[in-house]
Amino acid sequence: MHLNIAKEFLKGAELALANELYRVAAANAYYAMFWAAQAALRHVGVVREEWSHGGLRQTFGSELIKKRTLMPRRMGDWFTDAYDLRCAAHYLASGVGIKETRRLVRHAAEFLTKIEEVIR
Repeated sequence: MHLNIAKEFLKGAELALANELYRVAAANAYYAMFWAAQAALRHVGVVREEWSHGGLRQTFGSELIKKRTLMPRRMGDWFTDAYDLRCAAHYLASGVGIKETRRLVRHAAEFLTKIEEVIR
């Protein structure tokens, strides 16, 4: 279920990017990663009904990158960068850049692919 939600958000990010809706693309790319991270954690038995943004990122890093080494370190960095860009998209009048949003959507797609590999 969580991975399907992640895929839906990624599709939204890709559609938004194609339509030059950069704030929407950045936010949806982050939420794709947010839900995918939950799916990966559930796979290893770390289940919570609700996650804070910071709590999920911290647990993703400690459980899947450091403790179990299932995910490469760069994925943790990408997840943090995605959160920062999502915040900029939502709260800063200056918004987000085209280049960084394109990169984020690419990273989100790679993030989901890697998590699918880990889960299967």
